[in-house]
Amino acid sequence: MTSAESPSSNAPVACFSVLTEADPSAVPRVLEIFALRDLIPSQIHVTRSGGENVRAPEAEITIDVQVSGVGRKASEAIARKLRAIICVHSVLTSERQPRSAL
Repeated sequence: MTSAESPSSNAPVACFSVLTEADPSAVPRVLEIFALRDLIPSQIHVTRSGGENVRAPEAEITIDVQVSGVGRKASEAIARKLRAIICVHSVLTSERQPRSAL
């Protein structure tokens, strides 16, 4: 079965943008939420901002995660779990149609 034939190929893609403290444990903590639900993200992008001093108060990490085949209720539940992580400042969610459906 090719990816174009898979049942979830036309399902929306859940997108999460997570802003955290510049903490070395932030990325694994965020990804653990997806692993606990047996989800493998289709895309992950991590950006550190705030200069070279990781411990500066303005230092932050943005973690963008995209996951296919996640319904709206599950996406909301994931966002709640992400917001509960101690180093997380904010979580933004959105949904997009897969490229094959465009």
